Amino acid sequence: MDRPTYRVLLLSFSRHGHQRNFVPLFQRHPRIQIVGVADEPDIHPELAALNQRWATQLGVPYYPSLDQALAEAGAAVVSIAHEQERNAGLAARCAAAGKHLWIDKYVGASADECEQLARTVAEAGIKSIVPSYAYSQLLQHCRQILATGDLGHLLGVHVEAMFSKGWPQPVAIPPRGPLLPPGQWTFPDLKRELLTVGAYAVGLIQECLGPMDWAQGRAGAYFFAEHAATATDDFGMMTLGNTQGQLATLCGARIGVATHPLGGPLKAHLVGTRGTAVVDGKRPALETFLRANLVNARYQPTAEDPMQWASGSPVVGASLAADPTGLYAGLADLVAALDEDRQPRYTVQHACELLAILTAGYQSAAGGGTVVELRHRRAR
Repeated sequence: MDRPTYRVLLLSFSRHGHQRNFVPLFQRHPRIQIVGVADEPDIHPELAALNQRWATQLGVPYYPSLDQALAEAGAAVVSIAHEQERNAGLAARCAAAGKHLWIDKYVGASADECEQLARTVAEAGIKSIVPSYAYSQLLQHCRQILATGDLGHLLGVHVEAMFSKGWPQPVAIPPRGPLLPPGQWTFPDLKRELLTVGAYAVGLIQECLGPMDWAQGRAGAYFFAEHAATATDDFGMMTLGNTQGQLATLCGARIGVATHPLGGPLKAHLVGTRGTAVVDGKRPALETFLRANLVNARYQPTAEDPMQWASGSPVVGASLAADPTGLYAGLADLVAALDEDRQPRYTVQHACELLAILTAGYQSAAGGGTVVELRHRRAR
């Protein structure tokens, strides 16, 4: 029996999202068909023009209205990659229309907003996946180690996630005022990096330790003058714990070009009662480099992505993994979930918990490192 092809609508090529990175995945999968690009009428003209260019390049219609696209495109799945502040409202409309959801990193801007979307998804009976956190090579290797039982009972996890992106400059001025509290996450030329990068570390901790009960955060050391001037973090750390006595620590940051040969460190330290393991998400790799090749590289980010939110820095090595980010594995899981009428491994509900953890970290950092209890948790 022939298996169905799933038609996908691409919602926004905002530079805050990773839609451009999803396109090759969808094109590669034999049972996925891109059928259109859509957005909202009130977006900036530059984004509308970018959406139109992508639609033309892909040979599909561009719908300047999501409602029109939902009615006319015939899509089964919507890939949502808008600004974080808009994702939940857009996703809720798609779910209400019976469309399955592929969501880029964040399902909303607040825990309450995310929880409302989770309820809408459950009521609609559709499938949802947030593919950024549960399918990477790093996490797969951690799962394999934990499954052997060689480490004994897992006591704690430390994760280092940093991106070698952007050009750091001396910070000659003190930060302006206290660290911004959570709420607005995206800015025209900046992103909160504990959120943007640290989210990958939180996803790994969720997988290894499950729901956490409290969080503590720190931020305020800056690599970039632009971040320091606005008190918008480019480096942050968190400690998490649960009532079973397990601990997790993480750091998430943007540390600048030429700081790492493979685009930034990505490591997990697993500490158990019988042993400890260090898992490097950038290994195994083939490397041949001199630091001067990075420092003196004639490199400029593209005009469409000046802060390198969707693009990477120059690297002097290549991962030997076929799918290091795990995005194709995530897409395969979504297709299988649709075939088998089940939910994928990492859903909107998991992503709600992730944002609640990060929000608590920011609340703690803004309050000088106080411990914040986590109340938005899935049942153990």
